[in-house]
Amino acid sequence: MQTPLQLPITNVYGKGDYSLVVHLGSEQAPVNLLIDSGSSTLVVKEGSYQASRDKHLTPTAIAQEVNYGIGGWNGPVIHSSITLSNYDLANKDKVGEQQVTLTKGDIAIVSAKQQIATFAEADGILGLAYHHLNKGFNLTSYFEQQHISPASTYPWPFNEATELSPASSDLKAFKKFLWQYPEHDIVPYFTELEEEHLVANKFAFYSKRSSVYVDEANKGINVATSPMAEIEPLMQLAENQGKLILGGGEEQTDLYQGEFQSIQVEHDVYYNVELISVQVGDKPAITAAPLEQSHVKSYFTNAIIDTGAGALVLTAALYEQVIRDLVAINADFDALLSPFKDFNEQYTGIDASLIDLAQWPTIYFNFVGEASSANSEGNISNQEKPTVQLACAPHTYWQLNTPAFGRASFKLLSQLPQWPNQSIIGLPLINNYYVVFDRTETGTGVVKFAQQK
Repeated sequence: MQTPLQLPITNVYGKGDYSLVVHLGSEQAPVNLLIDSGSSTLVVKEGSYQASRDKHLTPTAIAQEVNYGIGGWNGPVIHSSITLSNYDLANKDKVGEQQVTLTKGDIAIVSAKQQIATFAEADGILGLAYHHLNKGFNLTSYFEQQHISPASTYPWPFNEATELSPASSDLKAFKKFLWQYPEHDIVPYFTELEEEHLVANKFAFYSKRSSVYVDEANKGINVATSPMAEIEPLMQLAENQGKLILGGGEEQTDLYQGEFQSIQVEHDVYYNVELISVQVGDKPAITAAPLEQSHVKSYFTNAIIDTGAGALVLTAALYEQVIRDLVAINADFDALLSPFKDFNEQYTGIDASLIDLAQWPTIYFNFVGEASSANSEGNISNQEKPTVQLACAPHTYWQLNTPAFGRASFKLLSQLPQWPNQSIIGLPLINNYYVVFDRTETGTGVVKFAQQK
């Protein structure tokens, strides 16, 4: 078992979401992958990873399709080597001295013809959730029926429609096509690292912001509209950096202070947790409704902890009451908040000089904590689980100097279309803490929060 591996991360390529560099294949091609505890697939864009040059590549008969709620993709699954290391953030082409390599990991490849807004300027996603979200489909029987040999999904044969298969660019139709074939459960990258005894079964996340910080020296840059070549130097700013610790957490005492508070992970699909209530300053707590029964089989709980979400996405009922409570504190807040009813307004922002953070209240989130005892069989006793309260400070739910210097964005959003009444606890709350996703705890694990140093 290796010692924990501390990896540098930045929010620049993800336009607020954090990414790290992963080196793929025989050429150790560096790609920027978003760190996402809300999904489980390691996926990379075809143009970023030169698969044709990879001498370690082994094709499979497996195809994947994933929908993130605001976009999706499909493509082949291949096996190749995957390396993580303590590389220099300023020189991502060079693999760091401390490293961990999976010699035959699963990599999904997205065709260059698919435009994936979900990736922002990153090259793909590194999903850190559990295997339930990493479903593939075995197309061996399709290839046999078509007399195609070898029976492999790479190179991708579905760019054009045929009599028996739609073009993969038609995501809805192609999903229906894939579901005709046997499911194939793909072991997520982090799970495979743990099963190969390369790292311990936990990771930690340290971050400061949910939007890219633009300083005065770079006031000509607009993160939403400037070319990436101009935006990329912003990753050198400390505000736009963070750390991912693979295989550890508590030993990184330079990153946190005080004791951890532990929230129970209720189900191992996402990092599913139970949100009890939300409280705006000293206003009465707003009860979070349980997940609607019709969605329990697929979504399990009323909240998830998601490092890949650049906003706090509250259920419609919670969001509306939070806004009402904010406006009740100060009627002038209404005009400042109203533009952000449009999701896209965060990419424009408002005049930051209008935001006096000292006037805005802390917003508290109350969760079901870790049960403190178990019986002799290892089951949780009937003892009531504690409530864990986490604080979201004004400087994290308001992001100043983004998307340009002198602008400000509000980072609370209402429920996504087609999404159940489940809150997505994203970066604006996570940014306040040093967070350890500890999967070694009894049952489905816990997520631990401690104050940052």
